[in-house]
Parts: sequence; structure tokens; C-alpha cells
Amino acid sequence: MIKLLAHAKINLSLRVLHRRDDGFHEIDSLIQTIDLSDEIAVTRTGHDLSVRNDLSMRSEEDLAWRAAHLVLREKGMDCGMQITVRKMIPTGAGLGGGSSDAAAVLWAVDRLTPPVLPEGSLHELAAQLGSDVPLFLHGGLLRARGRGEAVSPVFPSRKECFLLLVPPVHCATASVYRKMAPRITRARNWTGEPQLGKNDLCEAAVSLYPELAQYSGAMAKLGADYAGMSGSGSTFYAAFSDAKHAERAHEHLREELPQAKVYLTQATSTGFHVKGGT
Repeated sequence: MIKLLAHAKINLSLRVLHRRDDGFHEIDSLIQTIDLSDEIAVTRTGHDLSVRNDLSMRSEEDLAWRAAHLVLREKGMDCGMQITVRKMIPTGAGLGGGSSDAAAVLWAVDRLTPPVLPEGSLHELAAQLGSDVPLFLHGGLLRARGRGEAVSPVFPSRKECFLLLVPPVHCATASVYRKMAPRITRARNWTGEPQLGKNDLCEAAVSLYPELAQYSGAMAKLGADYAGMSGSGSTFYAAFSDAKHAERAHEHLREELPQAKVYLTQATSTGFHVKGGT
């Protein structure tokens, strides 16, 4: 058995460029992994592959199940895995929880079925699962390009505290991208530097889900170093170099917006953390 913590991510900047021939959008994003984490346990068993989690979906629809299946198929192995996921990262919130779980399971199943795959092969499998999955094999502060799968590390990781505000709103990623489509930048070779707190999808998300404006406004009033929206929403974050300031803002948001989830987090240098194994 291998036990892991699969970390969330936030987009510190997100630039959406042209629509690609494969239907995805070209992006340029600065991403930081943080210590809000799902708890995962992966055990090698007989022949069945199963996932237990807090979500009401069939195993075959779960990204963690698909990750394990891909590794076993790649290796031509006929063995089973039991995967248990305790969800702590909110879903549909732009925090990459499902992708993080998939990356952690890819790594764990690979280790439980030696010999391990080359790093490049594992990255290719991750890219097959989703645009965000490869970044969690690395973690830390990353620049993501392409459809999000082309990642490169940026050193060092951010030192701020990150305060997260997760409204009771589920943002549909495809709908947000469609809403933004008329405003997408046409420059295919944009080479600008990331602007902290800038997210090209924010306006479209708030237009689709007007209730988000209240939460965005609350974050803007905190006096943070910078603030923004993660992914296609619905999470908003604020960065603080002063930990005491972050703690006061945390308490303020919990009192002002009790219907939302509020987390005070730190940056991590990895996409997941191995707690131990047997």
C-alpha cells in the first residue's frame, strides 16, 4: 500500500490564446501547487480495479480509475488495484483536485508494479488523462503552455500564504471557455510575462454566474499583495506575504461569508506527497 496527499493548485495567472485545431485552447499560465490535499491510498490486489471515494460516480468514470487502468495497460499487467480517495479539495472549483488525484495514482500504481516507467512515458500517460494532470507530476511553481500539458518549473516556489474562498457555485469549464470565445486573443505567438492575479476567464465566469461577483469583490477588499480567480472558477484566492494579515483575513471571510468554504494554505514544492507505504 502507498498513502499519498494529492495537492491542489491555483492559477496565479492565466492567459487564454487561440483555439487549437484539436479543439483545445492554447494557454499560458503560472501555476502554484498548495497544501490543500486529497488523501489517497493505493493497494495492489488480485484482478479487480476499484475506486472508493466521496463522489457518486462509477469507478470507470473516475479519473483516478482511468489513471490506474492506463498504467496497467501500458505495462501489460493483469493485476488489480484498490484505490481509496478521501476528498478534501472542492470539486468544480478550479483547483485541479481530480487531476491531482490522477497524477498521484499514476505514480503509485507505477511504483507498485515494477519496473517503473521512464519519466517521459508517465508524462505522456498523464497528458492522455487531462491537460492539468502532467503538472501534478512535478508540482511547485510552474509555467504551463500548450493546452496546459507542456509544463516547466519556475524557481523558487512562492513564499506567500494563499487564502482561498470557494463559493457554493460549480463552474462548468466548457461553458466558461465558450462564453469567453469572442474575446480570445488572436496573437498565436504571444510571449508576454505572467501578470500575477490576471485571469482571462474571470470576466466570462462572472458573466455566466453573476453570484460570483460578491465573492470576487470580497477578496479585492482584503488588502492582499494580489488576488485572482483560479482556473475557470469558482475559487478566488488572495496572496499575503504577511502571515498575520492572512490569518485576520481568514477569520473575516469566515464571518462575512459563512456559506462559502475558506482555506488558508501554503505553497508546496511537489504535486503530491508520499505519506508512507507497506
